[in-house]
Amino acid sequence: MNVAWQQQKLLEFCREKGVHVSGYSPLGANGGPWGSHAVMRCPILTHIATTRRKTIPQVALRWVYEQGESVIVKSFNKERMKQNLVEIFSWELSTEDNFRIQAIPQKRGCNGEPFIHPNGPYKSLDELWDGEI
Repeated sequence: MNVAWQQQKLLEFCREKGVHVSGYSPLGANGGPWGSHAVMRCPILTHIATTRRKTIPQVALRWVYEQGESVIVKSFNKERMKQNLVEIFSWELSTEDNFRIQAIPQKRGCNGEPFIHPNGPYKSLDELWDGEI
């Protein structure tokens, strides 16, 4: 879960069932084998971060937190850990910020092709994803 793959139907389902969601790779796993630059290079997040004098990761992590979800982040840099794990709690995103974030084009973290097979339970990507991005 991240701003570029918000998965609203999944979140709604989990909330209805009492399942807590954790945002794995909430910054998009930039540089990873399946990762994306969609979060860190997002013009909307850049604008919000600049306006609020925050970093893009702080805005992205704050958004996940405000959704009522937890995040899993990785860093070995003490200053970055402070920025991303402590400094996101002393401020809030505005309603306008949230509308802008909701408008970010959505992209799956992985497309699911390895799970598609003519003899398997999912024969197409549409079937796997139930028509949802």
